[in-house]
Amino acid sequence: MNIGFLTDVYGYRAPIHPESIKKYLSDVYLEKDIFNSLNYKESNQENVKIISKISDLDIVACVENIESKTIKDLKKGAVLIGIFDFEKIEEIKNLRPDIKVLSFFKLPRISRAQNLDALSSQANLLGYASVLRAAKETSDVVPMMTTAAGNIQPTKVLILGVGVAGLQAIATAKRLGARVWAFDIRKEAKDQVESLGAKFVEANTEAQDSVYAQEVSDEENQKIQEALKKQVLDSDIVLTFAQIPGKKAPVLIEKSTIKNMRENSVIIDLAAGTGGNCEGTEVNKVVQINNVKIVGETDILNTVKHAATKLYSENVRNLIELFIENSDDEIFVEMSS
Repeated sequence: MNIGFLTDVYGYRAPIHPESIKKYLSDVYLEKDIFNSLNYKESNQENVKIISKISDLDIVACVENIESKTIKDLKKGAVLIGIFDFEKIEEIKNLRPDIKVLSFFKLPRISRAQNLDALSSQANLLGYASVLRAAKETSDVVPMMTTAAGNIQPTKVLILGVGVAGLQAIATAKRLGARVWAFDIRKEAKDQVESLGAKFVEANTEAQDSVYAQEVSDEENQKIQEALKKQVLDSDIVLTFAQIPGKKAPVLIEKSTIKNMRENSVIIDLAAGTGGNCEGTEVNKVVQINNVKIVGETDILNTVKHAATKLYSENVRNLIELFIENSDDEIFVEMSS
């Protein structure tokens, strides 16, 4: 079985890391210059070959970007692995209904699939990187400082959306010395937030008993905005991670609220790619509203691309090993449905 790995077109990660190559028991086929964006040298390991024809590969792994021409050139019945959102999955299936698409977006949430969970490994790093991005953007320091010239109070950080990324953002902000508040609509979030030493923002809405946040009515969303408004206005840094799989991200911060925030406050909108949690967010731009910076960058993981590649590479390797062992496993049935 020929296993190939493609360059992340327009991206900054790779689906395989040099340290993972030696763990494969068979030859691996790499696209030329696959490590260019990572500044790694071409691998000279014995089991590495350069892809000459994409149609020779039985299993093809990429990150989240793949060109239409490449999809069309895939071998009949090939297996394609990547972090494809639902729109991309449909596009691939329309182009090539004969191939099996294994997207990490559709990985079942079961305990034995944890070492395959690329969304969690990448989200974990995203939470960390987003706090560093905010610290770089703010004109203040994050921890409390006591000097002969006077004291500087710790930065107040608010985190909206407490999934894997949000939890890591809380932990990172706390390590940097910030005072941290957080909110999520899911029931389990409050205990998780408080276990990390942050304070939970209460909202007068019904908490959801689900793994992922689900869409709420306009009325419920308005209640959430009102409940968050006071804390948003009292924060120096706000990081938003609230997303609903397959849906537009909910707006949690309106422009009217942003206009009344403290000058030099920073919002990092991690949902920018799916519509944004803030009114006024522009994708892949940093904009200012009344001296409040709103960062809508979608490549924040780029700052930790080596770590992101290393973790993603292992997720892919674990998935491929399981597939070779048992391609009929229920995990793959659900991922390709």
